[in-house]
Amino acid sequence: MPYLDELSLAEGLPRVWVEGLAWDSRKVRPGDLFFALPGSKYDGHAFAAEAVRRGAVAVVAERPLPGLPVPVILVPNARTALAQAACAFYGHPTRKLSTIGVTGTNGKTTVVHFLGQLLPACETITTVRVEEEGLSCVTTPEAPDLQRIAAEAVRQGQKFLAFEASSIGLAQHRVDGVHFRAAVFTSFARDHLDFHGTLEAYLDAKLRLFRMLPEGAVAVVNVRAPVEAVRAAAPKVRLLTYGLGRGDLRALRLREEKGGTHLLVDGPFGPRETFLPVQGLHNVENALAALGVAWSLGVGWPELRERLSTLTLPPGRFVRFRLSHGAEAVVDFAHNPEALARMLGELRPRARRLLVVFGCPGEADRGKRALMGRIAGQIADLVVITADNPKTEDPRRIAEEVAQGVCAVGGLFTVILDRAEAIRFALEQARPGDVVLVAGKGHERRQILARGAVPFSDLALVQELVGSFSK
Repeated sequence: MPYLDELSLAEGLPRVWVEGLAWDSRKVRPGDLFFALPGSKYDGHAFAAEAVRRGAVAVVAERPLPGLPVPVILVPNARTALAQAACAFYGHPTRKLSTIGVTGTNGKTTVVHFLGQLLPACETITTVRVEEEGLSCVTTPEAPDLQRIAAEAVRQGQKFLAFEASSIGLAQHRVDGVHFRAAVFTSFARDHLDFHGTLEAYLDAKLRLFRMLPEGAVAVVNVRAPVEAVRAAAPKVRLLTYGLGRGDLRALRLREEKGGTHLLVDGPFGPRETFLPVQGLHNVENALAALGVAWSLGVGWPELRERLSTLTLPPGRFVRFRLSHGAEAVVDFAHNPEALARMLGELRPRARRLLVVFGCPGEADRGKRALMGRIAGQIADLVVITADNPKTEDPRRIAEEVAQGVCAVGGLFTVILDRAEAIRFALEQARPGDVVLVAGKGHERRQILARGAVPFSDLALVQELVGSFSK
């Protein structure tokens, strides 16, 4: 483990041995270096004394903290310092891996999941993994967790690391110091404006990933994403665009059948017939993104074709259930306007009637609630508005804001705030040929209410209900 002075390069400080890095005072262990991170709700500086009581040997802070019996290192930005310290603490592991960052409004989890299957010896960090392992943050872990996983991948002999680089994670410097070989931009549409404030700031946060690319790295960008903005941000990288019928790497002659999609992939390696065992145009795009990265990093077509033919989707993405009377239920993570519109658009031609169950999270971008209501009201035949992680907000008020959007386009809706009852109601309404989309939570295993998190899974509930309907 490194000494404090080796991490901070600060002069005049005593030589202190550091056993670990911490940013949550409740999780400090003896020997940790504590970083006082300012936040929107809580300020880490207020918990520095508690961190020291728990055994922190020093504190990194943005302002003086008089009275602490341990060294205090003053830095302009504690988050940047945390990322730099994490890189040094774990021995800069991403320099020893071919590291890929994936950003975009939608598709990040699926692209990373696909990369884990297309690239040999590839470690992955996805939103699903973050929840399953209880890692920090929601999508991109805090720098110490990210660097720890990368270091473990090196120890295990992995060659690649692919992870989701969210706009918030990028803005909060969690990926500072990562050495990238490639980056992906999947899509760009409204989301997280409660954090970023404007679309321009949201885009700028995502472009930070491409500014970090060294000369000669590769940027794989969806033609629907802001290609020219990426080109301007990273003028010395290899740019590979992809898309449906357009781009340097494009999907042509798509033919969907039970079990997957046949298509012609045309790109730098020439036209190639292939089969993907997934359905949905968005999943074809996600496969193209992963294919573009893998090919650019040296994986040959014969190996890629074989691996493409066995791709699997991550949990909670476009999971389909057949009801005994001929209706279908689909569970998906679609949780913002673009994702909901694309998923409903995918399902509309397949459905006699299309029903959708969804809600909007509390303490988040209120502006997208009516927008998502409008989208659902325009495309679906029945909208069942329910709760989706309302947190401390009144779930009824959230539902009313969604309903305003449905009403604006003359859509048919009902409000059932109990999410389990809403899903049950929608499935009971379904008739042969109908499709019920349960959107917004996908892989998630809990519902976050004012009283805290309670166990809840759309996937488990739909599977249980479908089974009971079949009896």
